[in-house]
Amino acid sequence: MKTFFKHIAVLVLAFLALANVVSMVSLWSLRNGSFYKPSFLANQVPETQFDYIVLGASTGLTTLNTTMIDSIANIKGINLAMDDTGLGAQYLMLQHFLAEGKQTTYCVLAPGVLSYDNMEEAVSDNDYRFLMYINRPYVNNHFSEIKKRDQRVKMLQATKWFPMSGVSYFNAELFWPSLVSILKPNRHNRFDAFGNYTYPKKNRKFSDSEKKERTIRFVNPYLKKIKSLCKANNIQLIYYLSPLRNTAVRFSEKEVPVIDHTGLIQDDTFFYDDIHVNTPGREITSRAFAEAFKKVEK
Repeated sequence: MKTFFKHIAVLVLAFLALANVVSMVSLWSLRNGSFYKPSFLANQVPETQFDYIVLGASTGLTTLNTTMIDSIANIKGINLAMDDTGLGAQYLMLQHFLAEGKQTTYCVLAPGVLSYDNMEEAVSDNDYRFLMYINRPYVNNHFSEIKKRDQRVKMLQATKWFPMSGVSYFNAELFWPSLVSILKPNRHNRFDAFGNYTYPKKNRKFSDSEKKERTIRFVNPYLKKIKSLCKANNIQLIYYLSPLRNTAVRFSEKEVPVIDHTGLIQDDTFFYDDIHVNTPGREITSRAFAEAFKKVEK
């Protein structure tokens, strides 16, 4: 019986060791590829100086086309926004940007509009995209400092010591993309060479509803961290409010310049859904942003 249990223990240890080795290789592959934005920034963006960067969620990713903005305003920017992320992940991206030895004059913060008022410090759905850099202090600290300790946070934090923790938990999002990164290291996950992405125009009818009103107070706890980091690196922060369908927004903000496009588009044909514009809508917002940015620069 003792021999049997010894064999079982050896098999379990061998499995755990193999799983951790495979997970380490997966993270190595993602770190050396460009599938997700953090490694794309490190491996495929040779420029070190930008006029502006865009940080945000899917709204920033699909609303602001830096290629068009640059051509209109004669500036140089890059879109580092990632879908399904909160302000915590956007703060982490700013830290990552600076850790890569890059600098920007302006930081355009473009999260989901209602994220500005979210008081909860919780993990974002796509925070795992930073796991290939888990051994860097600012990444590990980010997961350690999240106050809402759910299962995802525990797995993300444990990855530093047991790589299989995060890779097995987010296997579809990490293991399979790591294989893609080995075969095609320049492959991107829904963004182009400048970090931009767009939602297509589609024929759809929105349900009629009464116009909503929202008040934005800019109280998310990560805003203070982002402002502090920008100040320490001589970066001018700009808040961007993306178009909202059938919603009127009120706000009062004196410390940080705000470019408010919540009411810019009134025609439903330019919306993909209630909070995202489609490709023609992105052209409208990008042109308007370029003109608004010129005024902020002055």
